[in-house]
Amino acid sequence: MFLNILAATDVKLEDAGNFRAFKVVVAMPNADLEMVRGALSGVAALPDRDTAWVSERALRALPQVAHDAAWQEALTAMIAKARPHGWVDDAAKAIKAHVEWNA
Repeated sequence: MFLNILAATDVKLEDAGNFRAFKVVVAMPNADLEMVRGALSGVAALPDRDTAWVSERALRALPQVAHDAAWQEALTAMIAKARPHGWVDDAAKAIKAHVEWNA
């Protein structure tokens, strides 16, 4: 699954059923780090161009998955598998994702 950043205020969850991959894709032409940080405000923190820490709460609340119990359970399982690899920040309740710049 990935968060696709299409514009400064347009972030979509794509490939939501794929729990084996997790990333943020920047599809905005001419996007810079600050623009992407603004687009992801309240959803993810970007400490640098390569890393995003996606809020578990924000991810679970996305309209297309918020009421899908099976999806929520699968996300819980994905997080449990990611934790031993250091890809989960339990204090911030965030999941690490790499950032792909396609624009």
